[in-house]
Amino acid sequence: MKACFVLTILSLICAQSFAQMSVYPSAFGMRYHYGFVVKHKKDMDALISGHIPAFELYYRFNYSGVKEWEKFFNYPNAGVALQLLNFNNSKMGLAYSLLPYVSFPLRKSRWVELHFRTAAGLAYITQKFDLDINRKNGVISSSLNGSVQFMLQANWKPIPQMEIHTGISFSHFSNGAFKMPNAGINIAGANIGLNFNLKQAVRVNHNSFPVLTKQVRLLASIAGFVKEIKPVGGPKYVASTISLSALKRFSPKSSWGGAVDFMYDASLSSRARQQMDEIKMPIRIGAAICYELHLNKISIPIQQGFYALNPLQLDGWIYQRIGVRYHVNKKWVVQMNVKAHFAKADYLEAGFGYFIK
Repeated sequence: MKACFVLTILSLICAQSFAQMSVYPSAFGMRYHYGFVVKHKKDMDALISGHIPAFELYYRFNYSGVKEWEKFFNYPNAGVALQLLNFNNSKMGLAYSLLPYVSFPLRKSRWVELHFRTAAGLAYITQKFDLDINRKNGVISSSLNGSVQFMLQANWKPIPQMEIHTGISFSHFSNGAFKMPNAGINIAGANIGLNFNLKQAVRVNHNSFPVLTKQVRLLASIAGFVKEIKPVGGPKYVASTISLSALKRFSPKSSWGGAVDFMYDASLSSRARQQMDEIKMPIRIGAAICYELHLNKISIPIQQGFYALNPLQLDGWIYQRIGVRYHVNKKWVVQMNVKAHFAKADYLEAGFGYFIK
């Protein structure tokens, strides 16, 4: 798999921009991954017993510029991948993942393309933490987990109807603190694959689109879920966030802005008691710098937040948020986010929002 890594890096040098004239509407393919568990905890030795093989089947759509976002992102492709991963460890078992993805072209030439693929979906893991029979698995405690993957890949095109893929990737499995323990598991590796283009090639649309209005919009949203804290097997606590965001569209791809967050987390009272202390209200208040990537009706919010009110200074003064929003219409959105403190998930946020302006 070292050859896959070398070929992917070489594509950075070889690929050059060119005027794309046509694209195949769809394709199907397969990919073989080979990687290793990234050790991010001291007590993970029992979970690392060898390299990690995985096999993937996928179906994708290739965009031709019919909609404005397709042209602005240099004609990307999107699809869904089904992955079977073997952790090579009896305490972890297998992982079955369903991953919708979008692949963004970074560089293109006639013979090779460099893409960045981002995927997010669900994974079923066959062996989870169990206090009686599998307590050494201290990273995954639920069968159903979220799965995200980032991949830098080179698409080599020896003939028009076929592509060969080489790539490097990073994958993460976690339940977002819905159940403890939840250290999550990270896998890095390389891959190689093959896909076949379907149907007849269609011409790429090079027409221009109207310039978007760069106005400031106000979004009021509410989202929340439940979470667990240590010790293992304890109760679940309600956690939710009410936010007011001001977002300005600076380009067809991106919005920037700021937000004020009012966060209710019932687990804060329990954590305070564990420290032989107490708090009057389990509430945090924060302000966040916001960035949002727009993909037609779907957008990806990424936020860096700072607590202004943080009882007992639990978890420090900095938090992050990343998620997915679906714009139902010009006023309403539904969303799913993960609030975190650096690499540690705090809680999931499922909810909706309304554009006041």
